[in-house]
Amino acid sequence: GVVERDFTKKESYYVFQSYWTEKPMVHIYGHGWPVRWGDADEEKEVLVYSNCPSVELFVNGQSQGIRKRNSQDFPAAGLRWNVKLAKGQNTLRAVAAGKEALVDELSFEYQTAKWGKEHAFRVTSTPKEDGIVEVEAQLVDSNGIRCLDSRVFVSFDIAGDGELIQNQGTATGSRKVQARNGRAQMRVRTQGGTSCVAVKADKVQTSFITVQ
Repeated sequence: GVVERDFTKKESYYVFQSYWTEKPMVHIYGHGWPVRWGDADEEKEVLVYSNCPSVELFVNGQSQGIRKRNSQDFPAAGLRWNVKLAKGQNTLRAVAAGKEALVDELSFEYQTAKWGKEHAFRVTSTPKEDGIVEVEAQLVDSNGIRCLDSRVFVSFDIAGDGELIQNQGTATGSRKVQARNGRAQMRVRTQGGTSCVAVKADKVQTSFITVQ
């Protein structure tokens, strides 16, 4: 249960790794969480998983202090910080001390705008390897603000030359998935042609995107 069927590691993988592996490691929680939200100047908790004796956290280049690891201190064995994030883009950097210096870094957006009920999708496509395109559908309200806590079920359909890469039992390989971080993804094999992908959910306007 700590990896998906395509061997993508879930966040829980790093929790177990921090206790079980002997090889030094460090991992900031939330690599699959591209947008976080809250109020301006609100303190947010940052967790780091590591088996190293101590970790220093940097937020947008500013040190937030060093924490010592204590396996009995839940959560994250004491490797946690309450920090203030800037509106817009933020960068977290964790530096673990031990026999060798290890670094993990991630960037994400911090949204302070409040949203209402899911109204429509904002759909984009990103080319991947070997003629595969990933379609992402972000749920937004009637003002176009991202609904980051939406958990509605999203369905994908296709017409044209390509085909959906479905029945994989993964977050990006299922025709119908529950939104996470207010978004859903689906991969399409274009087969050298052009297709129209439809994105649907109950009480949300259906959206379409052309991929090739």
